[in-house]
Amino acid sequence: MLYQNVRVMAHSLRFIDSAVMAAAVVVTFRIGAEHGAWPREPVAYPVALFATATLAAFVALAERLHVYHARRTESLAGELTALGEVALYSTSVGFILSEAISPGVPPRLYLMSVASGTAILIALRVLMRAVIWRLRRRGNDTRTCLILGDNVRTNRLVDTIMANPHFGIVIAGVVDLEVKTGARAGRERCPVSNPHGLRKQVLADVEQLRPIVGNNVIDEVFVTLPLRSYYDEIQQVLDICGEAGISVKVPPEAFERTGSMTEVSHVGRIPMVTHFNGPSDYMQLVFKRVMDVIGATVGLILVSPLLAIIAIAIKLTSPGPVFFVQKRVGLHGRLFPMVKFRSMEKDAAQRKVELKTLNETGGVAFKMRLDPRVTPVGRILRKFHLDELPQLWSVLIGDMSLVGPRPLPPDEANRKEWWQRRRLSMPPGLTCFWQVTGDHLMPFSRWMQMDLDYIDGWSLWLDLKLIASTFGAVAKGKGW
Repeated sequence: MLYQNVRVMAHSLRFIDSAVMAAAVVVTFRIGAEHGAWPREPVAYPVALFATATLAAFVALAERLHVYHARRTESLAGELTALGEVALYSTSVGFILSEAISPGVPPRLYLMSVASGTAILIALRVLMRAVIWRLRRRGNDTRTCLILGDNVRTNRLVDTIMANPHFGIVIAGVVDLEVKTGARAGRERCPVSNPHGLRKQVLADVEQLRPIVGNNVIDEVFVTLPLRSYYDEIQQVLDICGEAGISVKVPPEAFERTGSMTEVSHVGRIPMVTHFNGPSDYMQLVFKRVMDVIGATVGLILVSPLLAIIAIAIKLTSPGPVFFVQKRVGLHGRLFPMVKFRSMEKDAAQRKVELKTLNETGGVAFKMRLDPRVTPVGRILRKFHLDELPQLWSVLIGDMSLVGPRPLPPDEANRKEWWQRRRLSMPPGLTCFWQVTGDHLMPFSRWMQMDLDYIDGWSLWLDLKLIASTFGAVAKGKGW
């Protein structure tokens, strides 16, 4: 019955962990007071209020953020991250409430309570996981599952379970359904190899599953059958297992696509499965946005004198506005105004049609090394990419990112091939692989492929490397 005890303990952990955080506040206060870090009086009441508010906030936030759900097959890192977040949020709420009601809590106490409480929570959770994993490897706290389906997906599932004995999952066997005539006559069963020596069986009808789950110890049924081909049969499986009180796990993909990722979300109370491509680590995406805001803010402050000098130079050397504003295609096709320093004559847009046959890129993007529309000042700006400095404002307000696919004008974006459309799945950037190479004669299709390679291999580290490489590319002065 260890499994049932662990389930009860998992739901009780929120109260244990909240008590740990509250105790961390009190113990940290007492130790600090005894060593003269802060006075014992008159802050005893604010500290008690701080501890109580932290405890209540921890319980409420843990419930709201669904921290204490079943994590049998989830990573330890994910659980520790969730614990750290709740610890930080709850102590913040406790500090704010105590200061609002009865001020007097030393800020150092808050910081030390967060650090000590989080460290203790993490240490206890690591120890608990180690004990449970050891028990599961010895055959305790196990769940027995039956896999319905014999295909490549089954193979992946079995390999994952066998490679992680700390999951505590025992596979009772693999059961498949016979291929029937009619709509599925042309579809063959795709059985996989059986390196783990599992017991396999093929059923002529779903009803034959009833005695299997009824006469054997089965905690869960994992369905790996193709959902589109076996929709009715899977519904019968749900009915049979529901009557027997056995849970069923069904993959969320009604349709599958190579390279696509899925997540389950809700529209109101309606569950929906989302298939998507591109980065899926939301924490890293948050850090990317923070890096954009900080980088754009610092950049605008540092180059503000240079911006003023460039603006004066443009105004004094050629008629027309200082800035060139053009609609560009951004995230998922959104149009946004991209601002650059004007580097061409004011009638450049009208003259582009005359020069169309002189395009040197061999693609939909227009590039010309000795473009007659470029002004003398503009040539210097383009050489060192200084005309793009105002785009830091677009980064700051969220239309662009420091790193990402370069935004194209609508007339060029609309003429791309369909496979290139995926480059719009990330915000456009000031720099990218193409910008760093400095190869302005690169074929347009190669440019687009490099953008897709960036999206598929994206990480914060890659962004940092591209930003560093951009400084080197700009210093070479090969822009045109």
